[in-house]
Amino acid sequence: MADLVRMTKAKFFLVYAFWLLTFAGSHKVTAEELVTVDFIRFAFAKNLSEVAAAKLALKTSNSPAVQAYARYRLDEQAALLDSLESLAQQEGVMLERPPQAAYVFIRKGETFDTAYASKRTAELKRMVRVVRKAMLAENPHLRRYAEQTLPLLMHHWYKAQQLVRALNNPAQTDSLLATR
Repeated sequence: MADLVRMTKAKFFLVYAFWLLTFAGSHKVTAEELVTVDFIRFAFAKNLSEVAAAKLALKTSNSPAVQAYARYRLDEQAALLDSLESLAQQEGVMLERPPQAAYVFIRKGETFDTAYASKRTAELKRMVRVVRKAMLAENPHLRRYAEQTLPLLMHHWYKAQQLVRALNNPAQTDSLLATR
């Protein structure tokens, strides 16, 4: 059991995928179905994490730029969650919301605002990469979702980069607050 705990996530998913493909009963799960299900669940978890992070920022930060960005993200995440839930329903993927999504991050030597902004930038960069890969999927529903979502994610990533710049140079805060 200790060996299983030490496995990396990638190894775990490979073992899980092998188990599903080999032993999952009479319905054979294709690699494409597994990719679609994994993408939907990954994106759903990331979206819930973004909502939790934005709510935390609204409670924790005193920065007008961080507050504006967090409100913007909360508004935008609702639409992303709706479209993702629609895709999940279309693909027959059950999504469960945890009772309360918790979001915690700790950065030594950084203020909350700086840590929040840099984490948003890194997470959005990662999500953009994942969605770009989903655009190459065989599943037409997944491809369409990725094609529709990528421009919005690119804009969110741009706004996160603007937030980092605004926190490093308070004179840029007004431009961040003015644009949507």
